Amino acid sequence: MLLFVLCGLLVTGGAVALVAGLVGTSNPAGADRSPLAGRAHTFWYGAPGTASPQVARLRRIQTALALVGAPLGWLFTRIPLTAVLVPLAVFGLPWLFDATRSDTRRIERLEALAEWTQRLADVLLLGVGLNQAILTSRRTAPPALDAEIAELAARLQSRWRPEDALRAFADGLADPTADKVLAALVLRAGDSGPGLARALADLADSVREEVRQRRTIEADRAKHRTTIRWLVTIILLVVTAGSFNDRYTAPYSTFVGQVVLGVVAVAFVLVIGWMRSLASHTPPPRLLEPDRRSKAGPLPSGPLPGDPAAGEPLPGGSLSSYQPVDESGPLLKETR
Repeated sequence: MLLFVLCGLLVTGGAVALVAGLVGTSNPAGADRSPLAGRAHTFWYGAPGTASPQVARLRRIQTALALVGAPLGWLFTRIPLTAVLVPLAVFGLPWLFDATRSDTRRIERLEALAEWTQRLADVLLLGVGLNQAILTSRRTAPPALDAEIAELAARLQSRWRPEDALRAFADGLADPTADKVLAALVLRAGDSGPGLARALADLADSVREEVRQRRTIEADRAKHRTTIRWLVTIILLVVTAGSFNDRYTAPYSTFVGQVVLGVVAVAFVLVIGWMRSLASHTPPPRLLEPDRRSKAGPLPSGPLPGDPAAGEPLPGGSLSSYQPVDESGPLLKETR
């Protein structure tokens, strides 16, 4: 009776979590994340920045499989610890066997960033302003950054401040190398010209060189990842074959067997995680990450109060007496 009660609780809780995951939360899309939320996002989706639709769909499928497989595994093997091991396998195996996807995606996005940066530099050499150059680059955006560049262009067309739009674009990429390019654009958001074009061309060459080095490093790491995959595959095949033998699984249904199985499972996960960490790297800190110790909130991203495009009169004055103010000078001085 206790077994069916626990299974019912697991299924009910899993159904609630599944609905919450499919529907989402009511937090605004542009809300600032705390460092803990950022780490949780990276842990869940495998990489910082905006998650790809394929990864988000995979997480939803894995959640459903884990919620269904946990009680079924418990009922099939009559081992309560199976309700924990099945979700670990559902989420852990893709993480282990497809460990190179996040790194490959980062390299592809950096390669696309180098291409986009070079195109911006070519357009700026023609004397076009930075905002117009970004809008023009939307038509020939690289496929790996098509969604992010389209969102950046849409923000600029919605009269976001260029600095805020570029910072939001940097948060979507969440890469230290991309921050170098976007930092130059933020600094020169109100003062484009030949100097910016030359700087962007040099940055594009630097990004291409980093892409080449990352591809070489990933080729060496692939050897260690292949060894780990073969090791885990052999162990899982032996365990799966043994689970169909009642005499093999009977000792693990006792309390002592549960403890032994838990210790072995934890040791196995720790060893595999340690071996995988040998083939991974810790990314350097970002340049454009906001300082969350500051009490000053971000500037509003819409039109300024009193902006003629917003149709709002200035406080204490009329719309006809409005005089535009160049904010690029003080901003550049403060940034420098």
